[in-house]
Amino acid sequence: MRRSIAFVCASIAKRFLLLHRHPLHIRAPPSSTLCGLRAFSNHRETLRSDLRNLHLNEALDLFTRMSHSRPLPSLGDFTRLLSAIATMDEEEEERYDVVISLFDQMRRIGVSPLLYTCNIVINCLCQSSQPYTAFAFLGKMMKLGFEPDVFTFTSLLSVFCNRNRVDDAVALFVKIVEIGCRPNVVTYTSLVHCLCKNRHVDHAVELFKQMETDGVRANVVTYNSLVTGLCDCGRWGDAALLLRDMMERRIGPNVITFTALIDAFVKAGKVLDALELYEVMREMSIEPNVFTYNSLINGFCMCGCLDDAMRMLYWMESKGCLPNIVTYTTLIHGFCKSRRVEDGVRLFNEMSLKGLAANTVTYTVFIQGYCLVGKPNVAQEVFNQMGSRNAPPDIRTYNVLLDGLCYNGKVEKALMIFEYMCKREMDVSIVTYTIVIQGMCKVGKVEDAFDLFCSIFSKGMKPNVVTYTTMITGFCRRGLIHEADALFRKMKEDGFLPNERVS
Repeated sequence: MRRSIAFVCASIAKRFLLLHRHPLHIRAPPSSTLCGLRAFSNHRETLRSDLRNLHLNEALDLFTRMSHSRPLPSLGDFTRLLSAIATMDEEEEERYDVVISLFDQMRRIGVSPLLYTCNIVINCLCQSSQPYTAFAFLGKMMKLGFEPDVFTFTSLLSVFCNRNRVDDAVALFVKIVEIGCRPNVVTYTSLVHCLCKNRHVDHAVELFKQMETDGVRANVVTYNSLVTGLCDCGRWGDAALLLRDMMERRIGPNVITFTALIDAFVKAGKVLDALELYEVMREMSIEPNVFTYNSLINGFCMCGCLDDAMRMLYWMESKGCLPNIVTYTTLIHGFCKSRRVEDGVRLFNEMSLKGLAANTVTYTVFIQGYCLVGKPNVAQEVFNQMGSRNAPPDIRTYNVLLDGLCYNGKVEKALMIFEYMCKREMDVSIVTYTIVIQGMCKVGKVEDAFDLFCSIFSKGMKPNVVTYTTMITGFCRRGLIHEADALFRKMKEDGFLPNERVS
């Protein structure tokens, strides 16, 4: 088994050196035996109390007293302290460094670790900023005579999962099984979550089934990872079946389960189904959180039910759930989309009074709203103010402004902004080009639009079906049927299927 483990980790461990950490200096020991006995008594009292309220500096002081006590405290006492430090709310990197340093000092003062102690250290290394040093520590563990167990391997697996290294994670999981180490629910769940996060949902489902076949019972975290992954891929039907499966197996869904499904139903346009789930959630005494309410508010806004959206805002506040910037931006977008920009401004002012600062998305929504109601000049004023309000415009903001200006016939202004974007070497995409081409065609500048269309290829980009359709429509409106037909054939040669608009 040792050779198998070494083979798994050698290719990784040899590429990374263990950090040269500076050990924490222990203060000079008390001079008298009486002080040592008193320290021994004091540390036992502290360890018997609740360590969850212990701060890092207090933990270091406790370690110092323990290390100077005679007789030395037991390994169990030292391990309990290390475990408490590892789970503190302090700065992560600092506490992980402390655990690793204290582990080395334990060994220097003659306290021999157990596998459990080593697993605490390896987990800290895996969570640190240089997690690959955990593989080097694995070699150190094995030299001390410890055989890694499922907890060791699960920590190592998290290194790959947390960094979305799917192939490495799967390879390590396979090797864990091959050497006869039986994965537990945490091991399976880590890999299921990694696969779902990287949109390998079918593989995650297969692993989930394998987990059940192997006799490892999934928990709510496993189900939540899979439900969220299916929902993110638009497979809300499969996710709903998983919810039913959870209930049949008496695995209680929580707010994460319901929120993922509610959001998926909303995005699929099934707002009534989302509301039914919300009612089921309340009947089960599961309290919705801000993400749940935001999804429902978004659903109401998508179907134009703005009064219902506002009622949901007031309801969440009455339940002690504070709306955030996403809540207000969603509502503002709903009002702007319905051409009720002034109502959006009222919400903006309400939001500001509550101390919530608008972000880039909020301002972009207003730009779109003002353009929609025929006020492109006001939209540009909002755009010009964004930088001074710590919400710099992004590429989507520029695209929305360009589209709004073209929509209102201000194509020359749009072209000036587009030229500025190109000179600044901004991340101009095919979406940006398509907006400008459409604007030029709209005001009859079809030849100029086609020149811009042809320049796309020299920029290393390719037109998509929308770009082709826009240009073909421009030719048709000018009566340039031959040119339109030639471009239509070129579009099919490039592998794009014509939509109803061009066929």
